[in-house]
Amino acid sequence: MNTSSRRIAVSGMMVALGAAVMLLGGVIPIATFCCPAIAGLALIPLVFDCGRAYALSAYGAIALLSLMLCPDKEAALLFCFLGYYPVVKWVFDARIKRKWPRRLTKLLLWNAAIGIMYALIFFVFRLDQIMADYMDMTLWMTALTLLLGNVTLALYDIVLLRFSMLYLARFRNKLFKS
Repeated sequence: MNTSSRRIAVSGMMVALGAAVMLLGGVIPIATFCCPAIAGLALIPLVFDCGRAYALSAYGAIALLSLMLCPDKEAALLFCFLGYYPVVKWVFDARIKRKWPRRLTKLLLWNAAIGIMYALIFFVFRLDQIMADYMDMTLWMTALTLLLGNVTLALYDIVLLRFSMLYLARFRNKLFKS
């Protein structure tokens, strides 16, 4: 199998895997925030072996499939607004050499994406179920949720690094033999 055919086949498999993981978010209620993160891991082989263009195309396909098929629209929107992070993480890591400005940039990106997403949910889409969940929260609980989201992003960044090292050490040769 030639290289471009292999890249397309691997991309299709990763899109299917990511979409299947996103569909699990509707089955397990607590998985609203976990499934988009796990589905993002499917982009790692594409980032390293197919290139950013394939990875971003797969992200777009998973996002569209999630919006159409996933019963949990909050999880689908979360993937739409943050699912590209496994691709751009490596751009930030390569271009911003100092640790703290790089971390700050990632946190700013995350907070901006989450802010835009929830602004759209509340003011444009008016998704009543999601709005009801957050209207019951007090101001300090909302701030705590945002703080925990930032901590989760920092941990997710570490998970992406470790998963990437695992992929490169163990699975890369199985998918892309020379």
